[in-house]
Amino acid sequence: MKKTLIFLMFLLAGLIMGTVLTRISEQVGFLNWLCWGDAIGFGYPEAVTLDLSVIRLNLGVYLELNVARLLCLIGALAAYLRWGKRF
Repeated sequence: MKKTLIFLMFLLAGLIMGTVLTRISEQVGFLNWLCWGDAIGFGYPEAVTLDLSVIRLNLGVYLELNVARLLCLIGALAAYLRWGKRF
C-alpha cells in the first residue's frame, strides 16, 4: 500500500511538472515543440448527459498529452524506479 501511494505521488509530480513546463514553453519560441500533442476523449468538449427526470448523470473522460508531459511522466517513472522503491 505504501509503495502504491509513493508511485502515485511520483506520477502526480510528473504530471504537474509537465503542465508547468508546457505553460512555460508556450511563451518561448524555440521550446514551442514541447507543446505538440493532442487530446482524446469520450464526451468532450461537453459530457454525455443521461437525464432520467429524477437524476441527471454526466459522463465523460478526457486525456490530453503533449511532448512535455510525456517526457516528465517518463522522468517520474525513472525516478520512482531509481529512488521510490527504497521506501
